[in-house]
Amino acid sequence: TAQPAMMALSALTLQLIWSGGAALLPNTVLPGPAAVLAQMVENAMGRQLWSDMSITLTRIFFAFLLAMGVATVLGFGMALSRTADRFFRLWVILGMTMPALVLILMSYMIVGLNDRAAVIGAALPVIAVLTINIREGVGALDARTTGMARAFRATPRQMLLDVITPQVVPVLLASTRFGIGLIWKMVLFVELLGRGDGIGYRIEFHYQMFNMTQVLALALSFLVVMLFIEIGVIGQAERRLYRWRRQ
Repeated sequence: TAQPAMMALSALTLQLIWSGGAALLPNTVLPGPAAVLAQMVENAMGRQLWSDMSITLTRIFFAFLLAMGVATVLGFGMALSRTADRFFRLWVILGMTMPALVLILMSYMIVGLNDRAAVIGAALPVIAVLTINIREGVGALDARTTGMARAFRATPRQMLLDVITPQVVPVLLASTRFGIGLIWKMVLFVELLGRGDGIGYRIEFHYQMFNMTQVLALALSFLVVMLFIEIGVIGQAERRLYRWRRQ
């Protein structure tokens, strides 16, 4: 009960700060929570929000699969092979230091103004970060546990399921949570730059119209969906995977 109470207190504090800022600033700059909530309800009753939401979530899904797939291969390879680590280290450094804007624009220039370029452009800035995260996690696996399993003549299947997997799963799960948090921000940025649909495009459109109520309503609606994915989907999977720890 302490955790929900603390989260409720945190949300109330944010609302009070928001209300205080809205009272000091013009409504066109920072509308109040009541106006934004009313706009969110109005948007939810129409089709446009759900159409843009489904388009954006589809791009997030494919961009995450691309980024996580490449990062997993690179991360495991660099953690398990010194040669691979030396070869790909420069690639990872360049990927981390290159501005995301440049990678996105390059993707649009090379592939074209289409969804494929949007997915690639959203995935590219995230690959290097996830690669480092997975590499460090896999590299920190307990070698003593593996050695003990070998001493007790564990079969390859037992090594994989009972020794390696329990140590690797937390790394991949943490990378998944981290990756989704980065990817959805990149997808909104990609939509703002070069697509004619999706939540990012719609936010940019209403910003150009100086409609901050719609901007905040769309942003908060999307945050609600991402929080549901974080708590309801990833959190539930984490509890199931870590059930053995409580036992």
